[in-house]
Amino acid sequence: MAAEKKKDSDKKAEKKTVKKVAASAAKPVKAKKTSKALTTTDLVINVPLNGQVIKTFELMPAKSLATGPGDWIFTEEGSTTDIQNLEVTFEPNPSALNRQFERAVLVVKIKQNPASGGTWRFALGGVATDNPDSDPNNDVVLDIIDNGYTMIVYVHALENDEENIPFGFVASLTNQNTGVVTIYESQDPRVIITRPR
Repeated sequence: MAAEKKKDSDKKAEKKTVKKVAASAAKPVKAKKTSKALTTTDLVINVPLNGQVIKTFELMPAKSLATGPGDWIFTEEGSTTDIQNLEVTFEPNPSALNRQFERAVLVVKIKQNPASGGTWRFALGGVATDNPDSDPNNDVVLDIIDNGYTMIVYVHALENDEENIPFGFVASLTNQNTGVVTIYESQDPRVIITRPR
């Protein structure tokens, strides 16, 4: 009798419901715990057919350490979830003209860290990619505004294709005492742009 009750409770524990998320909402697809009470995740942004999405992010750069690169924190504004990979997905659209106007606009603001001992700004275009032609479809356009404190990223999907763009943010730190400027690069995120065929 006790064994039958245990089997029934095991079967109930196996059944889990999955909530569906609206197609236009950004959603994390995986998460794991890190130190500093932050979680890391991949973020998916879905661009609606013939539309656009605007998202605001905060980036807290970090100095490199003797043991390796610093831990740059890239989060959605108001969140404590560190984004490792960012995927922007588009709906199938046969119209080449409409595809040109569909986009995701990502506003990335530098968040100053007082422990750095200086002022951070985007430098050298704001990003560096792993190879010379990481964006063969020319789907990503960057603007640095606000005296280097804000970067606007325009993401399009002009072709029915998938692009994987590994890049790092590039920022300079101006030392508050000496005025010496040092340039640092982050190790992530990876940006994936997809439009199914």
